[in-house]
Amino acid sequence: MTLIDEIMPSCDRRERHRRRTNAPVPALWDAVHDLSANELLVMRALMGLRTLGRGGGDADRTVLEGFERMGFRKVAEEPGRELVVAGIGRFWKLSGGLRRVQGPEFFTRFEEPGYAKVAFNFRLGDGELSTETRIAGTDAHARRRFGLYWLAVRPGSGLIRHEWLRAIDKQAQSSPRDVADAPFSTT
Repeated sequence: MTLIDEIMPSCDRRERHRRRTNAPVPALWDAVHDLSANELLVMRALMGLRTLGRGGGDADRTVLEGFERMGFRKVAEEPGRELVVAGIGRFWKLSGGLRRVQGPEFFTRFEEPGYAKVAFNFRLGDGELSTETRIAGTDAHARRRFGLYWLAVRPGSGLIRHEWLRAIDKQAQSSPRDVADAPFSTT
């Protein structure tokens, strides 16, 4: 069982992307945490469109800091294996209608009608770097509203996730290798 399974065992929508890599796990793990929004041109462009240019101050932050600034929060972490970030909002609204996630219990128990809960992870293992995004509406109305929104944003969401994985792998591949750093085991 993965951490995202524990945080969000069921969902209405999901998206998963993978990338094979031979980068050492410690370098990949650091890159997941240190990846800068400056390195993600597609994400910056699409998020700029989504926010009508209002989110301009995040380029110098890490991707995770940018999400935390919006109200998302790290809700589970197993160092060197998996990190889960979660958010709650009315993503179909221009403002995003975000609620600040207080912690894992707040996220898993949140049931206020009219919202969508989103969890995404970065997972390392068996020579692979992956990210999965899961979305669940808190009621039928939210599921319908998010479903329409998802039709519009899903292609861009996939592009962003591919860009994340490529940039994390590139950063990890270019980091100085220590003798103690070992690449993923394929067994």
